[in-house]
Amino acid sequence: MPADDQVVSLTTLDRSARSGGIAFTTTHWGVVLEAQGQSPAAEEALEKLCRTYWRPVYGFIRRQGARPAEAEDLTQGFFSLLLERHDFDAVRKEKGRLRSYLLTSGQKLQWYL
Repeated sequence: MPADDQVVSLTTLDRSARSGGIAFTTTHWGVVLEAQGQSPAAEEALEKLCRTYWRPVYGFIRRQGARPAEAEDLTQGFFSLLLERHDFDAVRKEKGRLRSYLLTSGQKLQWYL
């Protein structure tokens, strides 16, 4: 059974496994909340989030038809913009899954990158 700060979606994991993609990991809400601030610990948490979600976001962008080099650039640009705009500050557990937020943001931001 997952801890209170984690959310698991077996549907997402199964769909990702069947498509050959990298699955989004369980959301560790403690890390997300730690990332919402201005401190060395927040910077460390942001780095961990970016490291954790880089491959799944890259895989998602590749599945949208981007070539590998283009997908790398889009993924880097995506995370740069999220960090620049402090978008992780708006993420809340009660609003839904982090992976849904990232995928929705990725779809919207692809047009700007």
